[in-house]
Amino acid sequence: MIAKALYSTPAALVLGVLAALLLPAGAPYVAWLGEIFLSLLKVLILPLILFSIFAALAGGADLKRLGARTLGFYLATSAAAATVGTLLGWTFSRGVAPGLLELPQVNTEGADFSMAALVTNFVPENLFASLAAGNILHVVVIAIFAALASRGLPAAQSGLLRNGAEAVNALLMRMLSLLLLAAPVGIAALVYASLADMDWGAALELRPFVWAVALAAAVHAGLFLPALLWLGSRRAPLAFLAQVRAAPVTALATASSSATYPVSKRVLEDNAGVSPGTTSFTLPLGATLNMDGSALYQSVLLIFIAQLAGAEVTLAQAVLIVLLTMASSAGTAGIPGGGIAMMAFMLDLLGLPQTYLALYLVVDRFFDYPITALNVWGDLVVAAVVDTGAQRSQAGRAT
Repeated sequence: MIAKALYSTPAALVLGVLAALLLPAGAPYVAWLGEIFLSLLKVLILPLILFSIFAALAGGADLKRLGARTLGFYLATSAAAATVGTLLGWTFSRGVAPGLLELPQVNTEGADFSMAALVTNFVPENLFASLAAGNILHVVVIAIFAALASRGLPAAQSGLLRNGAEAVNALLMRMLSLLLLAAPVGIAALVYASLADMDWGAALELRPFVWAVALAAAVHAGLFLPALLWLGSRRAPLAFLAQVRAAPVTALATASSSATYPVSKRVLEDNAGVSPGTTSFTLPLGATLNMDGSALYQSVLLIFIAQLAGAEVTLAQAVLIVLLTMASSAGTAGIPGGGIAMMAFMLDLLGLPQTYLALYLVVDRFFDYPITALNVWGDLVVAAVVDTGAQRSQAGRAT
């Protein structure tokens, strides 16, 4: 029992942090272990999404009900996160003096935001290019399209495709099970390498910003999402967190919602009892569309940038910031340079200097890890709530 507790993802997280603080010089010698673990996780992402979605939807999943619930909850959680971030950002930024930082101009060449780029991010034009580029949203669209098309085929052909997809999906899940045996080693190495050269002093220069993001994240992760989980599924939040803890810990170590997808799918199905049909549809969408942490963090950042620039934020602008951060978090995941592109667009729209993009680049590296963990926690909660709703609907139709 003691050995199991020591060889676990939470223990690996603690070990990685302690090693980074006490022995930062040793990080390069073990960084390769984390890189191998992360690379193997990424290998499984796209095929797992493609075949799991196809198997779920081709097998009779109610896409209309499942899709409406999923998108509705994702919209609600992102709106709540952006609103909390805006309110707390406005409160904590009052004590920051305008012009506190002297920031250099940031080169935004090649990061121009356009609606055409946003639309292109949602609509694939080449299957192999989308797979090579790792565009999850394109793979989701292709998998849904193929699954719906397969329903019009003769029963023998559609059954053959569905059985093949289910077999490949089972193989990928088996590969994931074997890979997760080494998860504590990989996570400890990833955390160690990422924190060893962290510039903690730079982040502490803006203590009010740090506190605003931390408090907003605590409110959303510790109050709003647990309340949604309890009301929507009647699951005890702490017990659910214990069941799925490997997923947010992996997100905290990798700073990648996409890389965490295989882990999230495994813990939801094996430990929390969420159906594969639900996880196969909700999690891939969540990895690209549901970015609670990003919406929260970017709204706080925009409020602080306005204060540093000496610009007064009106109520109308605060509402605009909420809407913009929701769109930003949902729509730019697959666009190269998407984060800085959308931030440059929002600064321009709010009439703020582009030099403050430098602040975004400085703090983004520090907050990327916990914000990604919050994104994944939101995905897990929504998946559990949507699955409970789907089960209730099926029970109602059966009676």
